[in-house]
Amino acid sequence: MQSSYFTPEEKMAGFLKDAAMNNQEGIFLSGITDRSVQRLLPPPLELADPENPIFYLYIVNIREPTFAPWYMEGGIGVIARYKEKTGVYFFNLQLSGPGALMGAFTGREGSGLPKKLCERIVVERCDEYGHCYIERNGVRLVDVALKMGAYNQPDFHQEQEKAQTQAGGLLLEGGCLLHKYRLNSETGIDDLEMIYYDSPTRYYSWEPASATVKFTSSIDDPWGEIPVVSVVSAGWSVCDNFVRDMSTLYRYPQEEGEKIMQYLFAGRYDRSLLCKSHQRYP
Repeated sequence: MQSSYFTPEEKMAGFLKDAAMNNQEGIFLSGITDRSVQRLLPPPLELADPENPIFYLYIVNIREPTFAPWYMEGGIGVIARYKEKTGVYFFNLQLSGPGALMGAFTGREGSGLPKKLCERIVVERCDEYGHCYIERNGVRLVDVALKMGAYNQPDFHQEQEKAQTQAGGLLLEGGCLLHKYRLNSETGIDDLEMIYYDSPTRYYSWEPASATVKFTSSIDDPWGEIPVVSVVSAGWSVCDNFVRDMSTLYRYPQEEGEKIMQYLFAGRYDRSLLCKSHQRYP
């Protein structure tokens, strides 16, 4: 195998084309958080349902990504809206495993996803019990325990339950509200925009589950800032997720860049960038 710092044109033709996270397995969880999380949303985003604000969590093993070896990924967000567009606003996503570096870099630079690398993500299941967690810098940011069979709210239903009866899987629409920008050492944040990340999911299986979830904060990753009022539902699923389109929803005036970065910083960077006294010896 040969490599070079010059990549031929025919090889570049597939760069960031048809990105898909195929054959991912793990948990998808929704619950009610406190309306105080509105203060964490960068304007002009708003909570989709201020009376019953919904948080969203997933932790999966992405076994067949099209752009990297397998890797583990988990993310925490809330359901938000900008005008008529509704989607998940992710506070942070964590990645580990052999493909994590490419998954993080392409997701951040290409799509504006707030990704970081962590030490450990575990997705495990034995019979009707599941257990998933994410650890970074010695802190377990999230710990989820599941029991298959029924949701926390037994009368709740989700469309994903039809997946097993659909030949070729059940395709459902979905998307995220993300932010892209360019760093500039002189002017700060340039070209800041909010984008809609059109990202459908094809479900091949979905098992309803009840769950308990605990969030914990570290100095760099404030996952514990999202209150868990109640868990509504969880599911153990095998599915594919892919990027269909990305479109700009809103372009921020240049003078608002640094103000909006106050909301975006912690999901993408660590506190060491903001202080001179920092060190860590693992």
